[in-house]
Amino acid sequence: MEEIKIQGARIHNLKNINLSIPKHKLVVITGISGSGKSSLAFDILFEEGKNQYLRSIGILAGLDNQDRFDTIEGIGPTVAVRQNIIRQSNPRSTVGTKTGILNQLALVYASDGKALIESGHLSPGSFLYTTADGMCISCQGRGSYYDINLKKLIPDKTITLLEVYESLQVTSGFMRILKNKYGMYFETPFWELPEDIQGEVIYGVYDNGKQSYCLERILRNSYEKGEDVEEVYAKTTCPDCHGERIGQEAREVFLGGKQIGQLGQMTLSSLIDFLNGITREELSQFGKNMIKNVMEKLNHLIQFRLGHLTLYREMTSLSGGEIQRIFLHLHLESRLDSLIYVFDEPMAGLHPSEKQSMIQAVKELRELGNTVIVVEHDKEMIRHADHIIEIGPKAGIEGGTVVYQGSYEGYKKADTLLSQYLSDKCLMPERTIRKHTFAKIDYLTLEHANIHYLKDLTVVFPLHAMVGIAGLSGSGKSSLIEDTLLKRLASARKYGYVTGISGVEHISGIAKISQEPIGRSATSTPASYIGIWDKIRELFAKQPEAKIRNMSAGHFSFHSKGACPDCGGSGYERIFLTSDFSVDKLCQTCNGKRFNEGSLSVDYNGKNIANVLDMSIAQAIVFFADQNSIVKPLRILEQMGMGYLTLGQPSSSLSGGEAQRVKLAKELGRQLKDNMLYVLDEPTTGLSLYDTALLLKLLDQLVASGNSVIVIEHNVDVLRCCDYIIELGPEGGDKGGEIIAKGTPERLIDNPNSKTGRYLA
Repeated sequence: MEEIKIQGARIHNLKNINLSIPKHKLVVITGISGSGKSSLAFDILFEEGKNQYLRSIGILAGLDNQDRFDTIEGIGPTVAVRQNIIRQSNPRSTVGTKTGILNQLALVYASDGKALIESGHLSPGSFLYTTADGMCISCQGRGSYYDINLKKLIPDKTITLLEVYESLQVTSGFMRILKNKYGMYFETPFWELPEDIQGEVIYGVYDNGKQSYCLERILRNSYEKGEDVEEVYAKTTCPDCHGERIGQEAREVFLGGKQIGQLGQMTLSSLIDFLNGITREELSQFGKNMIKNVMEKLNHLIQFRLGHLTLYREMTSLSGGEIQRIFLHLHLESRLDSLIYVFDEPMAGLHPSEKQSMIQAVKELRELGNTVIVVEHDKEMIRHADHIIEIGPKAGIEGGTVVYQGSYEGYKKADTLLSQYLSDKCLMPERTIRKHTFAKIDYLTLEHANIHYLKDLTVVFPLHAMVGIAGLSGSGKSSLIEDTLLKRLASARKYGYVTGISGVEHISGIAKISQEPIGRSATSTPASYIGIWDKIRELFAKQPEAKIRNMSAGHFSFHSKGACPDCGGSGYERIFLTSDFSVDKLCQTCNGKRFNEGSLSVDYNGKNIANVLDMSIAQAIVFFADQNSIVKPLRILEQMGMGYLTLGQPSSSLSGGEAQRVKLAKELGRQLKDNMLYVLDEPTTGLSLYDTALLLKLLDQLVASGNSVIVIEHNVDVLRCCDYIIELGPEGGDKGGEIIAKGTPERLIDNPNSKTGRYLA
C-alpha cells in the first residue's frame, strides 16, 4: 500500500479521527502543545507499528489495540527516535561507544599500533575502557572522579574543626549532631586531629550503606545544588591515566604519535584532522580500511553539527537534539529501507545556520525508501515537508482533530491557528522598547570564565532586561550560564562573596528553569510537582465515607495505600522483551485507573480520585473553585496556555518546553519577591509558534515587573524580542568559547562577525 490509513483514532484527546498518510514521503505533524500530535505520532503510529510487527512474528499475539483506534492499514515496522525514549542513563555510554567509533579505533591500535616497549600482542579489548582488560584500574575506566582539595578548603594550619564547619555553613541541627560526636575536637586545629578522626570527618563512616554527615557529603550536596564549590570539590582527572580511561599497557601503544585515550579526548573535528595526517606507511591495508570507515562516520557526525563533541563525551550530558542527531546518523548508516521513522523535534537545539544539514539528513532517509514522520514546529522543516498534518485547533479537549492535511503551498493559504504564523497573518510579539538605557541600569559582571572551552571571558549581563545567549551548538552557551554564572551566583548568595562575579546585590533571588524532567519518580505528575496533590488527597481523606473507613491521605495515593494491588499503581503491565525493550499492556484489574476499589469508592463533589487525575487544568480550576491554595498555581499554568494538561499526566510525557513552563509556574506561584533573576534554557523546545508567542508575553511581563531574564535560545523569534544578546562562537568545541557579538538585535544584524544577526533581520 502507498498509504497508512487510520480509522477512528481516539487515544487521549484524539476525537475518532480518520486520515491517510502517504508513505515514502517526508511528513510533518504539527499543532500547538497538547493538540494531540504526539498521541497520533507515537501512541498510534509507533506503538501499532511496533505491536503489529511483534504479533507477526508470534510475540504478544494476544495484545490488541486496547481501544486506541478502529483499524490501521498499510503500517510497517516503525522506529521511534523520541527524546524521552532515547535518553541514556548509563554514565559509561559515550559518543564513541554509541557510534562504534571507539571499537573501530581499538581494532586499528591492536593491528597497527606501535608499542614503546616490545611486549605481547594486545587484543582490541585492551584499548577499550569498557572492558576489564582495557580499563584503568584506578578510576574504573571513568577517567576522573570527584575529590576534595583539602589544602584549598583548609589553607591555614590554625583553622579549628569548628571553624571548618562554620565556613561550610552547617545547619544548627547538624551542628548539634557533630558536637555530640566530635565536640572534644572542636577547638583543635584540623591538621592536628588524629589521623582516624580526620578520615572520619572528611569521608564519614558507612552504616547499612548510608554515609554519615561529613565534609565529602556536605560538598557533594552543594555541588549537586549547582553551587560553585569546584575550587575545593571538583572532578579530578585520574592521575594514573590522565583522563584516558585505559590501562597502562594500552597507554604504551601509539598511532601517529598518540595513544587511543588521547584520541578519545579530542573533538570530532580535531580527530578527523589528526587521522588525515597519519601517513599511510604507518597502516596495514586492514588499518587503512578501518580508518576510512571511521572518517566516513566522523564526516557524517560533523555534517550533523556534532563536531564539537568528543568520543569520550558521556551520552547523559548531551541535549535532546544532540542525541537525536546521533541516532539519525546511526539509522542512516544502517541503510535500511521500507521502515517508518517517527522523529520528535529533531531541529531542537540547532542554530538557524545548522538546520539545513538536519533537513538534508531526513530527506536522505526518505530517499532510501523509508517513510519519515516528523513531529515538529520549526518553519524550515515544515517548508520542506512533502505532506503536512496539523492537529488542533487548540489543546486538550479543544484539540484532537485534523484541521489541515496537504502540501506546504496549500498550508500557507489555510486559515489554521499555526498556518497564520507562516503567512504573516498573525505576527509574533515585537520587542518592547524599555524606557531605561543600558548606561543607567544595574549589571552582573562575570570575570575569568574559563570552564571547558571558554576563553577566559569577562561578560557583562544587563539586569531588568531580557538577555539572550546565542551561538552555534557547542559554542559555550551552557558552559557560560549553567556551569559558571549560576554556580558562582549560588555560592555568592550562600557565602556572601565569591571571586569572579560582582553585582549579586542587585538581585533578590534566582530561579533556574531548565529542561530537566520535573520529577525524578516515575509517578511524578504536574499536580505533585506544583504542590497541590497532597492538598487534594487531604480533601478526599476528610470526606464522610473516608472517615467511616478510617482512610488517610495515603489511601488516595496510587503509589501508597491506594494503589491497585495488581499493577502497583502504574495502570499497566510492562512486558520486557529484552533488557531495554518493552511493551505496556493495560492493567485488567483497574483498567488503567491505578487505584484499588476502596479508594475509588470515595467521592468528592461527585468525583473519585481517578476522575480528578483525569481532569485538565482548566477543568480543575472550575472544580476546585472554592479551594484557593489549589487553584492559584493552576491559574498561572492556564495563563501560560497549559490548561490542556491533565493533573495526573506522567511528567515523563511532557516536552522540554512544557516542563520548563510548569517549573516557571511553580516559581511564580511561590515567589513573592520582585527583582528576581530567571534563567531559562531553550524554553521554546516543544512549543509551537502560538505557544512561543504566549511565552514571550509572559517573559516580557516578568521584565516589566522589575525582574531580569536570561534565556539560552536559538529561536530567532525569541532573540528578536531580547533587549540585549550575547553571542558565543565562532564555532563549537575548541573552536568556540569567545564572544563574537553583543548588543541589541539591531547591532547584531549590523555586526559582520555575528552568525545569528543575518537571521534576525
